[in-house]
Amino acid sequence: MLRRAFPPLLAILLFAGFVAGSAVIVTPPEGMVTYPEVVAGIGEDGDGGFVVVVPFNMTANGTPVVPGAWVGSFYPNGSIKWGENVKGASFYPSPRVLKAAASGSIVLVGQSNWGNYTDIWVIRLDEKGKILWSKDYLLDVGRGWIMFIDSVAIEGDEILIATHVEDYIEGRHVSTPLVLALNADGEILWAREYQMSYQKELYSTAIGKTSSNYYLIVHTMEDWYYIRLNENGQPLENWQIRSSLKKFFIKSARSFGETVYLLGGFSNGTVLGATHGNETLWVKSYTLSPEKICNETNENATAISFSTFSTEPAPILEVSEDHIVFQPSITESFKLECNGRFNTTYAVIKTDKKGNVVETFAVVSSKDYFDGLIEPLGISAKDDQFIALWKKDVSSGTFLKFQGLGIISHFGAKPVGPTLRPIDVKVKVVPADFELVSGPAVVSTSISIKVVESPVKVEKTGKVPVAVIGLEDKPSESICGPGMLLILSLLALWLRRR
Repeated sequence: MLRRAFPPLLAILLFAGFVAGSAVIVTPPEGMVTYPEVVAGIGEDGDGGFVVVVPFNMTANGTPVVPGAWVGSFYPNGSIKWGENVKGASFYPSPRVLKAAASGSIVLVGQSNWGNYTDIWVIRLDEKGKILWSKDYLLDVGRGWIMFIDSVAIEGDEILIATHVEDYIEGRHVSTPLVLALNADGEILWAREYQMSYQKELYSTAIGKTSSNYYLIVHTMEDWYYIRLNENGQPLENWQIRSSLKKFFIKSARSFGETVYLLGGFSNGTVLGATHGNETLWVKSYTLSPEKICNETNENATAISFSTFSTEPAPILEVSEDHIVFQPSITESFKLECNGRFNTTYAVIKTDKKGNVVETFAVVSSKDYFDGLIEPLGISAKDDQFIALWKKDVSSGTFLKFQGLGIISHFGAKPVGPTLRPIDVKVKVVPADFELVSGPAVVSTSISIKVVESPVKVEKTGKVPVAVIGLEDKPSESICGPGMLLILSLLALWLRRR
C-alpha cells in the first residue's frame, strides 16, 4: 500500500523522465473515498491528450469540502500536459460534479451544492481546460428529485444528458427517465421526460444520436428498451431488447452512422451486438481467460486456480470508422502461481465492426494494492492508444469506499511495473443473441427549465491529486522491471490544505 508522497522536486524530476511506455493513474493515492464518483469521467482533449476528471465532493475521510473537480490532461506516456481546479466563484454555489465526458471539449455535469436536487449544472471547457461557459438548469420536476446523472454523450456540436427523476406517488416509488439536449453554447434544444405503460420504475442507461435521430436506452429492474426519438426528442418507436442469455442486460450504447452498438453482459461474460433500426445485425459473447494458470495437483486435491465473482462491462465503449474498443466484464480472479494469491486481470478488447477480435491488451495485478472487486468504468481511444478506467470498492463497516484506477497504454504494449505485469490471454468469442421486438407505448412530456448563468473559477494546480505509476514496455516473458513510482500528492492532504 502506498503510504506517503514523494517530495515535490523528486516528483517533478521523475515526471520529466517519462519518455515512453504506459502509466497507471490512481486516485486517491492513499485511502479511499466514500462517494462512488471517485472519477467522474475520462476522454480525449482533441490535441493528443487523455482527460481525467476527479471530483472533490468530499475528502478521503468523508469531511465536506467546497465541491468541484480537478481536470487534468495526460500525454499518452503518462506525463501531464495541464491540470486545473474547477469550483464555484466566491459567494456563489459550487458544482457537485457527478459525470464528465471529453471529446475535444470537456463537459462536467453535476448539481449545485445550494440546490434541492432538481437541477443539472453543466460546465464546458476547451481542450486546454479554459472555461467556455457554465450554466445551471433548474428543472420543473414537480415534487420529484434527481440524485444521479446516468449518461453524458458529446455528439458533434451537441451535449446529451440522461438522468431519471424519482418520486413517491400514493406511497409507491416512481422513477422517470429525463433527457436534456444542449447545443455547443449550452442553449436548450429540448428537454423531455419519458413514461412507459405499466412501468413505474424506469431508469436511463444510455443516450446518443445516429445520423438521422436520437436514441435512448432505458431499463426496469429486469428488462431493457430501445426508444428511437425524433429531432425534438419525441418518441417514434419503442423496442424491447430480448435475449435467451441468462441474466442478460445492457450497459452502454454507441452509434456510428445509422448503426447502434449495444454492450452488455450475462451470467458468464460480455455481450456486444450491432443494430440498424429494429434489425439485429450480429451479436457475440466474449469470455476472457489467461493462457496459463495454476493446474497443480497432488494425491489429495487439485489446487484451486480461480475465484468466481461478477462485474458488469463498462458503461462506455468506443466506436470508430474501423473498430470497436471496450472493457469486458470481470468474472474471475485467477491464480497464476500455485503458491501465490489470486490475481485480477485488467483487459481491453479491440474488434472490427463485425465483432471479431483484432487485438487484446491485458495486464495482471502483481500486488494486493490492485486486487479486489474491480469494476470497469469506461474507455477513450485514439488510434492504438487508449485510457481505460476501473473502480475498486471495499466494504468498510456500513459504508462502501472507492478508488479509481486508470491505465494509459496502447495495443501491442507489454507494460511492466511495480504493480502490474503483462499476461497472455485467450478471448473466447461465440455467437450470441438478442432481438428488438415491439415494446409498450411511450408517453413523453416537455420539461420547463430556468437557466441560470453560474460562474465558476478555474485555477492552475501546482500539485496533482493523483498517483502516477510509470510502466515500461517489456516482452511478455518478462514479469519484472524497474518501473517508476511517482506520487504527485495525496488527495486527502491536498484537499485539506486548500
